[in-house]
Amino acid sequence: MAKTAIANESHLLKEASRELRGVLKERGIVEDIIFDIYVGFEEALWNAMIHGNRENPSKKVTVETEITRNTVMICVEDEGEGFDPEMLPDPTLDENLLKEGGRGVYLMKHLMDDVRFENGGKRVVMMKYLKQTLKDGGHGAN
Repeated sequence: MAKTAIANESHLLKEASRELRGVLKERGIVEDIIFDIYVGFEEALWNAMIHGNRENPSKKVTVETEITRNTVMICVEDEGEGFDPEMLPDPTLDENLLKEGGRGVYLMKHLMDDVRFENGGKRVVMMKYLKQTLKDGGHGAN
């Protein structure tokens, strides 16, 4: 399992996302699955930096990744106060369709196979199952 702390600076979001995308490509994961993981990861990291850490540059976001032959597990944890994901408005309701924002958790839940919040909403754990998604016999194992 790889674990790293990322400074709460938005320009580092793209850098971390590119790095993850590169690792997934090296493991032979097909492009459409990489896209789902990449977008889910960016949403989780953005939410942690902007909403969790409230853009506070003295705070960090911890990212853990584990890639095996069958799964990609990503944990993103901020140093904020947490939140109750059940209290988020449904972005697909008519009254929310034109609102700016409010779709990050929705996207994560629809792009990843399993998403759960822990530690009072400060930590999100996302799983993508890789059944038959390796290109040309790629080796997803560590």
